[in-house]
Amino acid sequence: MRNYTCLVNSTFQGNTFSLVPIRDEDKYAILEMRNEQMYHLRQAKPLTVKDQEDYFENVVSKLFEVEKPNQLLFSFLKNDEFVGYGGLVHINWIDKNAEISFIMKTELEKENFEYFWKNYLSLLDKMAFQELNFHKIFTYAFDLRPHLYEVLTSCGFKEEARLKEHCFFGGQFLDVVYHCKMNRGIAFRKANEKDMMLYFEWTSDASVRENSYQSEPISLENHKNWFLNKIKDSSCFMVVFENHIGIPIGQVRIQKQDETTAVIGISNDVNHRGKGYASEMIRMASNEFLKENPQMQISAYIKLENRASKKVFEKAGYELNVVLEYDSIPSYRYIKKI
Repeated sequence: MRNYTCLVNSTFQGNTFSLVPIRDEDKYAILEMRNEQMYHLRQAKPLTVKDQEDYFENVVSKLFEVEKPNQLLFSFLKNDEFVGYGGLVHINWIDKNAEISFIMKTELEKENFEYFWKNYLSLLDKMAFQELNFHKIFTYAFDLRPHLYEVLTSCGFKEEARLKEHCFFGGQFLDVVYHCKMNRGIAFRKANEKDMMLYFEWTSDASVRENSYQSEPISLENHKNWFLNKIKDSSCFMVVFENHIGIPIGQVRIQKQDETTAVIGISNDVNHRGKGYASEMIRMASNEFLKENPQMQISAYIKLENRASKKVFEKAGYELNVVLEYDSIPSYRYIKKI
């Protein structure tokens, strides 16, 4: 089996399905599928056997010889039997994005369309985001198969654009629908002295101050003293979150109050809000803290008017405990425990 030089692992498996680097033995089955399904492909005329043989010899074989090919093609197997093919095409290695391509055997579409597509996208997700660390993958499709959009949405894709009457195909102008999925992989590390100014920028942000229980401005000197003490405080779990390319996106701090209770606080970088990071940051930090402190309960205090934070904590697995006054301000108290 041939392997792509840009991939450490060239085979991806899940359930009974697998993606393997495109095989020569499947080229005639692919030819048949493409000619049967020209109605939704960007293919101007039926392919001949010679067309397909030339393509595999002059294009496909070269993909395995270069470090960064413009496409990565795979045979899609179920129980080791060929059922379709596709991969990433129009790859932009600088911007870390690529278009998704996929087609399955025509006779399998009616009964297996959703099931096969979901499994295919799951494997492609692993390859694009975990193996290649891409930022974005997308589909660019003629508006002919609305059932495809339901599958994409269920797999975390969002309709980002609709280009009205964008392509002339089959004697008519068709819309093109663009769905995309972003890499939302994040990780955290312990805060250190080098993060002092980063935290100062975050805590000085107007919306952070507005939602804080101490909303007055903080001087750099006071912040510096507080920060340097906190990163040495054994009762304080203080972590910086970074996205998949190492850019800081926010912080979570969990402060122990006594032997059984702790309080959580969070802030997101202004450039990374509205991307779905906050709830995942809370979930990951809380789970790590509770793993180390299973006897404890974490409380989150949220001002009643801060409905966005309320939804974020609920999504992260926190449960509403009580409505009370916290620092003399009407607030929700959410809790999380093992």
